Amino acid sequence: MKTRMLGVAGAILAVVGAAVWARGQGMGPHGPFGHFGGFGPFAGHHQALRQLDLTDEQKTQVKGILKSHREEFHASLEKLRTLHQTVGKIAHQQEIDEAAIRAAVGQAVGPLGDLVVLHVRVRQEIDAVLTPEQRQKAGALHEKLRSHMEEIRKSMHEIGDDLLEDPS
Repeated sequence: MKTRMLGVAGAILAVVGAAVWARGQGMGPHGPFGHFGGFGPFAGHHQALRQLDLTDEQKTQVKGILKSHREEFHASLEKLRTLHQTVGKIAHQQEIDEAAIRAAVGQAVGPLGDLVVLHVRVRQEIDAVLTPEQRQKAGALHEKLRSHMEEIRKSMHEIGDDLLEDPS
């Protein structure tokens, strides 16, 4: 249970960290990858697809894949947004209700899992459209994005550690 909550908290921190970083870089509210690229099932795909030299036919196929999952994506994010608001309301009450906080955070595990499964499905569908060379290049771009997100995570930890240091 504790590991699950840490995972959910880590995912939330990653999204918040990416948003803070994007704002600090002077980017719009959707970060460096556009409306569907900063998180969720389309994380990094939007920007990466532009760098893969897709044919017109591939572009049409990929757009069709993304459109076919659009409602599913929005529904998953809406569930998570609602749960996030619920957790926020409980967490900001005067009296700490640890059981209610844990229960509300625990409810996010299902929708978060749904979002990860959707991400894998979309990635597999898009990979099927790509050539082996494009898949290899996409893998390298994904690794670059993963590395960047790890840097953001480390920075967030450093900020937290700085806040916790004894000022004396």
